Amino acid sequence: MENVGESIPEEFYNYITEPVTVEDMRLWVRHKNIDVDRAELFYDFIDSVHTILHETFLGDDVLLNEEDKQKHFNWCWEKTISNFKEEGIVFKTEGKHHTYFWNFFNESYYIDKDKRDVQNINNYFLILTKLHILKTKSELDMLSDIYILLDSNLTVD
Repeated sequence: MENVGESIPEEFYNYITEPVTVEDMRLWVRHKNIDVDRAELFYDFIDSVHTILHETFLGDDVLLNEEDKQKHFNWCWEKTISNFKEEGIVFKTEGKHHTYFWNFFNESYYIDKDKRDVQNINNYFLILTKLHILKTKSELDMLSDIYILLDSNLTVD
């Protein structure tokens, strides 16, 4: 008897590798109420955090433990929020979005020195947030999660 919630390997492979059609992408964006300008704003926000993080990273010989890395990330995060606030765009400082991006950058930047590839991280978020680039269903799910996280922590005046 087949489990209803189980996916076969081929379905999973397609989920993470096969781009959806242009029409399916349009329907998905409309269904999820994804705003193109807001998605680009969220890319700018993430890119800003990442750029500040990379440009101010003092090295593994200075940031020796997770507490130091967390403090560095928090400083970069707060600097980004302050920079956006100066432009009239206000993000909450604390919340699930902060935790999500701390975990992401901790794993992809601080912990794994071999993966500390600035261009790959930028490309990852660029592909996710630019709505003219076709995506896999997996990427659409990630975009939705990130969009909701940032959108729910954006204060609109």
